[in-house]
Order: sequence, then C-alpha cells, then structure tokens
Amino acid sequence: MNSIDGYLREVVKGTYLRKRERETWVKEMQSHLEDSVQNYQVIGLPNEQAYQKAITSFGTPRELRQQIVRETFMISPRWFIMATILCIFSLGVALFTNMRFDDVVVSTGNPDGWKMIPNHVVVTWLHHYFPLNPARWATLGIMCFMMIFTRKQTDRLAVLVSWIPCCVSLLPSSISLPFIKESQRVIFSAFLITQPVNIASIYEFVMLIMFGTLLYLWAHNLVVSLTPWLISMTLTTYVFVWRTVQSTLWQWTHNPIFWGQAPVDWRDAWFTLLSLLIHFIEVVSFFYICQRIDAKFIRRVKVVV
Repeated sequence: MNSIDGYLREVVKGTYLRKRERETWVKEMQSHLEDSVQNYQVIGLPNEQAYQKAITSFGTPRELRQQIVRETFMISPRWFIMATILCIFSLGVALFTNMRFDDVVVSTGNPDGWKMIPNHVVVTWLHHYFPLNPARWATLGIMCFMMIFTRKQTDRLAVLVSWIPCCVSLLPSSISLPFIKESQRVIFSAFLITQPVNIASIYEFVMLIMFGTLLYLWAHNLVVSLTPWLISMTLTTYVFVWRTVQSTLWQWTHNPIFWGQAPVDWRDAWFTLLSLLIHFIEVVSFFYICQRIDAKFIRRVKVVV
C-alpha cells in the first residue's frame, strides 16, 4: 500500500458512506492525486517528494472528510446519532415514569392490601402526549437513526412521514391491547399490532406494505422505505419486553416501584412472535415488489433509449 492508498483510507474513514459511494470517492480522489503527482514529476521532483507534495496540496484528511460529508449528507450523520442517543435516554426516562402509574401505599406485605394512589391528571396528560410517552420517543429515535441512510431531501421527507401508519392505526391498535390494564391504555395508545390475528391487525399489515411501496416509488431508497416496518416491529416488541422486565424485577426484588404488571402470559409471547414473523414475511414480499418495480423501470428506460 503506497502513501496515496493510506491517505485515501484515512480520508474516507468515519464518513458513514456506503461501500459503493466510498469506492466512487476513492477513485475520483485517486485520479486527481495521480495527475498531480505526474505534474510534480514533470518539473523534476523525485517520486517520494512528488507524492508528498501532491498529498499536502490536496488537503488534510479532516478537511476532505468534512467536504465529503457535506456534499453527501448536507447534515453530518453524527448529529442524527446524537439525537438517537438522546431519544433512547428519553425513552428510558419515560418507561421509568410509566412504572409510577398505579402507585400504591405499602401497608402490608401482601399487595392485595395495598391502597392505590390516583394518577395525577398532569402526569396522565404528559404520558398521553409527547413528553413522557414511550411510543413517541421510540418512534422519534428510529426516525433519527434512519436519517443516517438519507442522501437527499426526498429521503428525509420520506423518513418524516413514516409515522403516518402509526397515527392512522391508533384506533384499531387501542382496541387490540388485551393484556394492558385499562389505566395504561392511554400510555400505549400508539403501539402497533400487538394481536396479529384480528381484523384490525390485518388492516394495519396491509397499510404498512402499501405505505412502504409508496415511499419506495417516491424516494427510490430501499433502506428508508423500511422505516414504517422498523417502527411497527419496535413498538410491537418492546411493550412485551418491558412488561417482562418489570414483572421479573418485581418477582426478584419485591420493590413496590416494580409492582403493577401481571406475570407474563404465554399468549403474549406467542402474539409478539407471530407478529414479528408476519412482519418478516411482509418485508420479504416488499423486497420482491421493489425488485419488480426496478425491473420494470429498467425495461422502460431501455425502450426509451
């Protein structure tokens, strides 16, 4: 590996580029560097000095890296990563405060004798809307993470509108929550598809594949078009996972803060697993649809040419 290869490797390091994009940038910069080396050799510089002079005049790796990120993303992916981490932290805070729902006055060792503390209307409002709603923070975190894979304004708009299926499916989703207590339905009102064998869930699955196809036709970015599925699978899975964690912590510690969730039923695990399986089948079908769309587009281009 000569000095140019090491220099270019350092330039593209940490740019969050895809493999093909990285290869394109390396070929372009390598071509300019080799031309510059030849020009310095023509004026009589030795090979080593010509290479060093060309690299020095080309710019530092940090400057070129910033230029590549600016031309490719416009906004550095590091900002999206930081926003994702912030959303994950806020999700943890929201889930912790969710455990304070249905707080009790511990008077005896038996939970049957505990007195319930009514939930304050302000806390209920905060959970129903954005500040302390776990589903909202999970959705926003996924959208921030998927921004890393965007390249143009259309991609970013496609990510931003990916939450539409969640909003459209609020009513059927709130109906299909058989294992969540009545007082907590408001908290998890935005969760998707927790019971994948009812009519409401079939409607949501159909809506997901139709919406994902529309996003692909609009943005032509396969990864970005998967955002609705990622949101749906995350919101479908983590309600079960969190209930399992909370009930397990209660069984292990008997700390009143973890009280409030019934032991996990095998039907909950079955519904979650079945939902993920249907999601996977839908994603495979979506890939096939995208291949057919691309093949039809290529044939149309050949006919026009």
